[in-house]
Amino acid sequence: MTADRLRQEKYNKVWFWLGLLAVTATLIPCMLLGEDAVFTYHDQLDGELIAYLLQARHLFRGSTIPEFMGGMAKTALVPPAPLAVAVFLGSNGCRGLMILLAAGKLVGYIGMYLLCKETVRESWVAAAVGTLYALIPFLPVYGLSQFGIPLLFWCVLQLGKRRRIELSFLYIALYTGCSSLVLVGFGLLGMGLVLLIWEVWKRKAVEKRVETKRDGTEGSSVALPAGAWFMMLFLYAAENFRLLKQVAGVGEVSHKAEYVLGGSPFFPALLRNFMLGGQHSLDGHIWLCAVSSLAALICLLRSKAVKEPLSDACEAVLLRTMGFCLGWNGFFSLAAALWSSAAGVSLRGRLSALGAFQLDRLLWIAPCLWYLFAACGIAMIWRRLRERKKAVGGICMGLLAAAALCLTGAKLLLDSDVKSNVQKLRNPDYKMFSFRDYYAIGVMDQVEEFLYRETGQEQEAYRVVSLGIDPAAALYHGFYCLDGYSNNYSLEYKHAFRRILLPELEKSDYLKEYFDGWGNRCYLFSSECPGYYTIEKNGFFFQNYQLDAEALREMGGNYLFSAAYIMNAEEQGLILMREEPFETADSYYRIFVYEVDPDAVRAER
Repeated sequence: MTADRLRQEKYNKVWFWLGLLAVTATLIPCMLLGEDAVFTYHDQLDGELIAYLLQARHLFRGSTIPEFMGGMAKTALVPPAPLAVAVFLGSNGCRGLMILLAAGKLVGYIGMYLLCKETVRESWVAAAVGTLYALIPFLPVYGLSQFGIPLLFWCVLQLGKRRRIELSFLYIALYTGCSSLVLVGFGLLGMGLVLLIWEVWKRKAVEKRVETKRDGTEGSSVALPAGAWFMMLFLYAAENFRLLKQVAGVGEVSHKAEYVLGGSPFFPALLRNFMLGGQHSLDGHIWLCAVSSLAALICLLRSKAVKEPLSDACEAVLLRTMGFCLGWNGFFSLAAALWSSAAGVSLRGRLSALGAFQLDRLLWIAPCLWYLFAACGIAMIWRRLRERKKAVGGICMGLLAAAALCLTGAKLLLDSDVKSNVQKLRNPDYKMFSFRDYYAIGVMDQVEEFLYRETGQEQEAYRVVSLGIDPAAALYHGFYCLDGYSNNYSLEYKHAFRRILLPELEKSDYLKEYFDGWGNRCYLFSSECPGYYTIEKNGFFFQNYQLDAEALREMGGNYLFSAAYIMNAEEQGLILMREEPFETADSYYRIFVYEVDPDAVRAER
């Protein structure tokens, strides 16, 4: 190896390790705080984390989860990354979540670094863009669904070039097991199929024009990616066979059959999808892509003005890659906007439960493509800057690229949980909902001990519901709950649970529409605080809370955990078991425990 090659290898390693160090540094505050760390709770602590914990408790045992919603089928709680269930086998939710967070960020960085390095060649650009990609506030409960896409694309490229075949197939299998078919897998399979068909068609077109000696070399670059595609399809089908059976009409009817879909204006949705992204895929790409687009435009205009081709093959590759990324993201944005438009909703209304399918999850693929697009643009600016060191235009573009990188990094850090955890480290009294707060750790333990002391019963012997406390807190502590958060539970169960809620639903059109038209949150709602699923201990109390205690008892309900005192509890057939609520000095919740009075229920009859 020559001296220049050795220097280049050393240069590459320095940039790679600097980026990896920066990503690792963002994990330190969370790891130091432990259960006091701040995590996004929507679609994470309230549902997906509970899916992992309950599936781990009942791994390879039966087809139902007895703790969840009275014993719901396992298809009601499908973890987004099936293989990730393994990290929750010890029933330590916080530790498992941190493992997923660290693994996701590191895989995201390494994958984007390798993908960019393969395309743009510049190590510092690959390290910078890889670091930014790892800072995007993807939810770790989704495993590698988003974080792992760049490494997946890199592996497919390696297979196309017949390099690192065993490693690539191994990672693709791992990615399939650590990602979700319904959230991102369907989009990747569809994208892969289109690209395979295009590649086969292109090769056949070339063969018609040019007679080429066939030695088996040409086919292998298509055969290996095709093999990877079929492997992903088979593994996704095996992981989701219960869900696919249900979609095919075998088994109970999902509550999704009664979804009431609302259309969104097409053009605002299209612009939002393209410029910002979709739910859980907002990535702050706008500044980077604006500067990169400007660089590409200048390059093309200058090339056209002097009537000569692009300066070299590498620049042509960068522009083709940018066009590829732009085209796919335009398609994803268009498809998602059409699916959510009035015309799309009209079509989906005829598809029963399938109409609830979220096609906007295609936008989960977009961040990887946007950041690859940005890497190509920045590399193009860097190349021009090196060629014309004293050119004012090149210097200005370089400054713009540097500003875009810094602004994007700052935005990603401010939008993520890193900022909140740094604040919590500096000030332990910083008022943000922590992992400990959300799951009422230290409070639910008292409730469990109290009920055992009073009744002598283990948790599996009785059923509970929660009011003003997310049911996830009770589930986290092993209670058997009648309520819960699920995007695919029995329609019959929804109707039965609705009887309990009916008195409060009749008071609020918002709650009635929310439960009847959507219903993923099968919770006890209150018209006195609609939209609030967690109530902090601040003096609030329920003045006129109503529920159907007979319906609750018929479903097996024994106890109600409330985050606030219920003034008219006795009128509703609820007995306060202890005047003093359960709490700790710094707990978010104050929990009152009510027993469903069986005598009151009989009297109602």
